[in-house]
Amino acid sequence: MTTSGRIFLLTLVCLLIAGTAFGQEEPAAEPATQAETTTEPAAEKSGSRTHNVPFGVRAGYTHWKEVDQAHFGVHAYLGELWPNVEFTPNIEVGFGDDVLIMTVNFDVAYMFTEFVSYPWDLYGGGSLSFNLVDPDYGGSDTDLGLSGLIGTRYTFANDHRGMFEFRFGIMDSPAIKLTFGYTLF
Repeated sequence: MTTSGRIFLLTLVCLLIAGTAFGQEEPAAEPATQAETTTEPAAEKSGSRTHNVPFGVRAGYTHWKEVDQAHFGVHAYLGELWPNVEFTPNIEVGFGDDVLIMTVNFDVAYMFTEFVSYPWDLYGGGSLSFNLVDPDYGGSDTDLGLSGLIGTRYTFANDHRGMFEFRFGIMDSPAIKLTFGYTLF
């Protein structure tokens, strides 16, 4: 399969996963009582950290097998799988050192709500990923990888989120990734 064919296939898989998540409806909220009407954010009132802004951009630094790169990508917050366990797939493309590295991550992270309070989030988890490595001199390779991650997020007044994440390779994944991100719309 050609490089462009692999990129197309990986992108299609991510879009299909994202599309199935948006077909689910959230239960309607009950009307607020007089005691519940405060200036506290809605996410804190309900006791869960929901967020209405699912798509964002990301960029950072990647180190893998003597290759140092800048990477750029997009992510989609697709909600909670269980209480405090979030699913956030993302696609990142790294450029530099005469190699293109494209990674599709399927991140599952636990939100450590007991250690921080709104508007901050602290999370840790892991990711199953598809990694396409395509050197300029030929010989592309695709690996199924596994990585761990830890990060923090800040929710701004407009409900957008800024994030910083440290990712480390466990199996067939970049050794180190430092990523900054911002959730847009």
